[in-house]
Amino acid sequence: MKHSKSLLLRSTLRMLLAGLICLVFVNSAFAGDPSAVDPRVGPIPQVLYRFTGKIDGANPSGNLIADAAGNFYGTAEYGGGGDFYGTVFELLPPKAAGAAWREQTLYSFTNTGDGARPTDGLIFDSQGNLYGTTSDSNAGGYGEIFQLSPPATAGGTWTETVLYHFEGLFDGAYPSGGLIADEAGNFYGTTDTSVFELSPPAELGGAWIFTLLHELKGGPSDGTSSHAGLARDSLGNLYGTTLWGGYEGNGDCGQIGCGTVFEVSPPAVNGGAWSEQIIHFFGVGGDGFDPEGGLTVDAAGNLYGTTYSGGTPGGGTAFKLSPPSSAGGSWTEEIIHSFAYSTSDGAAPVATMILDKAGNLYGTTLFGGTPCIYNAQNYGCGSVFRLSPVAGSTAWDETILDFFPETVGNPRQPAASLLFDNLGNLYGTTVGGGRYSCTFDEGDGCGTVFALTRQ
Repeated sequence: MKHSKSLLLRSTLRMLLAGLICLVFVNSAFAGDPSAVDPRVGPIPQVLYRFTGKIDGANPSGNLIADAAGNFYGTAEYGGGGDFYGTVFELLPPKAAGAAWREQTLYSFTNTGDGARPTDGLIFDSQGNLYGTTSDSNAGGYGEIFQLSPPATAGGTWTETVLYHFEGLFDGAYPSGGLIADEAGNFYGTTDTSVFELSPPAELGGAWIFTLLHELKGGPSDGTSSHAGLARDSLGNLYGTTLWGGYEGNGDCGQIGCGTVFEVSPPAVNGGAWSEQIIHFFGVGGDGFDPEGGLTVDAAGNLYGTTYSGGTPGGGTAFKLSPPSSAGGSWTEEIIHSFAYSTSDGAAPVATMILDKAGNLYGTTLFGGTPCIYNAQNYGCGSVFRLSPVAGSTAWDETILDFFPETVGNPRQPAASLLFDNLGNLYGTTVGGGRYSCTFDEGDGCGTVFALTRQ
């Protein structure tokens, strides 16, 4: 299978060799909280849609967003009218009980200046426009930021506008982590080598304004290769991860580095330069390496994230970073779970976790659980998990909400963040599984949209 996010293949290869905030501007019906539901009642998995690899797309690796009517929106990296360059889709709930969800392709990328290979989710504005990024993975370009505008009349065609073409120079290349936005409508994101801001034009019809906030240089003192989206706190500070860079003393990482967590802060005075600091280097003390997913910020300013590899059992980690108690101090890291390649745990988390009001974290793992063969190895089909803080302790408990089954037609290999509604139901996508075989994925399926519902 050609997994979305090309970094998955690179990370898997290195492992073998070694041994947003999605900000939605509209008030969504899907802004609920699973902690309001009795946690003793387990979810029941349901496949809402199986991609065919044709006009609807294939292998979605990005998260879903929802509007107030309960319609889902997302991207698929492959498939579409161009057969290979991906789509933006809408999934509409059944009109009657027992009926099927309905998929509608809003846009098919063609790699003719409009972009190719969207690898992450979308965000809305108050007018119903959708915004996202294309990575141009193996498509000859450096990536784009696009806007998709709804039709003026019902049943019309959505209109795509490219707001920015990356040039692969100072601005970076291959944005794959999606966008977040601030209250003024500015977008923030990352590429392999940059943290950027894209601001609305000063005049109607003018060009959007690109600003390089920080160049990710790599080496022992900086990170590089950021493949996840950013998180933003109440002060406007941006937080992200890099797959590589930083500590070089770990044998699993070598000179490429084990990855970092960084903070990019706005200038103290208007017009000044943004500043970056590395708040954590991975690869020391068994805390994992290769952080592919992004970060989640709680009300106290703590950061939560995952690493794809490492940890005590070797299946990656979930971590918490607590801010310093005084200015200039160090952040404190805690490992809240170490994942294992086993039938009782998930492994290789690549998606950003989400947080409920009770402080529970929800996420997915690409592998682990029910036996599934990937690259001739029994890595597992993946899982959905919950991590819950233990009262009066620093410990966390893991609960596996679902192991994806190996049987034909079912989801497998979730690579995206989850979405929950106000009843505590969880929704997500998988890059594999489904009853269809795509012509370019070695028969692993075209991917699915799934739900875990609480009874």
